[in-house]
Amino acid sequence: MRLKEDINPLLLQVFRGVVWVYSLLTFLPWYLLSGVSASLQRAKRVKARSASGRLAGPYRAVNVTQRLASTLHPACDTLDKVFEYAARRFPRRHCLGTREVISEEDEPQPNGKVFKKVILGEYQWLSYEEAYQAAVRFGSGLAALGQRPQYNIAIFCETRAEWIIAAQACFMNNFPLVTLYSTLGGPAIAHGLNETEVTHIITSKDLLQTRLKAILLEVPRLQHIIVVDDKPTAWPGFPRGIMVHNMASVQELGAKAENMSRPRIQPIPSSIAVIMYTSGSTGIPKGVMISHSNLIAGITGMAERIPNLDETDTYIGYLPLAHVLELSAELVCVSHGCRIGYSSPQTLADQSTKIKKGSKGDTSVLKPTLMAAVPKLACPCFTHESLQRDNPLHGEMHISCPFVSLGNKDKNLTVLSGWLR
Repeated sequence: MRLKEDINPLLLQVFRGVVWVYSLLTFLPWYLLSGVSASLQRAKRVKARSASGRLAGPYRAVNVTQRLASTLHPACDTLDKVFEYAARRFPRRHCLGTREVISEEDEPQPNGKVFKKVILGEYQWLSYEEAYQAAVRFGSGLAALGQRPQYNIAIFCETRAEWIIAAQACFMNNFPLVTLYSTLGGPAIAHGLNETEVTHIITSKDLLQTRLKAILLEVPRLQHIIVVDDKPTAWPGFPRGIMVHNMASVQELGAKAENMSRPRIQPIPSSIAVIMYTSGSTGIPKGVMISHSNLIAGITGMAERIPNLDETDTYIGYLPLAHVLELSAELVCVSHGCRIGYSSPQTLADQSTKIKKGSKGDTSVLKPTLMAAVPKLACPCFTHESLQRDNPLHGEMHISCPFVSLGNKDKNLTVLSGWLR
């Protein structure tokens, strides 16, 4: 049975013609200007070949088959030189951003539990020059407190701007930085601090009170604790004469003329930059020694896999900086003048556990183009129905995990099907 057409065939042909013209006028500019063709070519290209000619490998990137990629910028063979290069090249650009906490409240749940909810403001930014000078003063202050080059110093802190400032201060002064996950328990923390024989540790107020204070008697060499929070300014009740300082007071100490004039002993490429402790999931945490040249080679390779990485990009930092993925991702972004806005898994999206209903999560405010991710964390986030409907990240994910690009330079693309690819 044929359906009877009530529409004039000539009118139907005119309508079809209008639809075709509209499609061409809208599709062709999008295809030519969006860069989707280049993205498809990048996705399909051969990225590595076997150096031995055998299927078993080893495999080398096709653009560096004759050499190893080992340096990002000429004469920048240590991490302190990379940061100095970025500060000179991008002095006034935003470097490190933190959202202001407007209010914090307890919200009872139907199951009887109480969740802490926050309302956050806009990101407050330090420029590259400000971040660099903060690191210089902090490193000078640590030296004034007795921290010596080539002697280990620990950081036990959440991911935040102060973490990377402290790390850069240590890189500048050749203080090997011992990193410990903020989720470690007391015995694991004590093991790491004793094994590396640290006398100084950088931490936060919360971690000092909830985790570190209980094991201080088990770490006999520890003499100085530097707290990155501004308040309180007095810290009574600590055992055996351990001195507790605020980060701001250490920077003030470092800014004094007699301390700023003290010569710095800079690292060489083979100097240990980080002693990175594992999470201890298979036993006692183990410390991995990573040199400046190791990290620079790693971030050089990472930079070659991120198309058009430059100062127009914005990175959101929320994974533990005590993990080499997050640390490397932030270092490569700093080396190219990107903005780094800090977040946490609890404040990442509008629906995150600490974000008060009706408030904006960090991705909605920051609109990042880059983030580090792993599928276990990313897939639940990006398959959320609200993100499929109205994606705050404004970007097509076109680079494979673990380092994910969320967009190209027009910041207007959407997440394809809600999946990382």
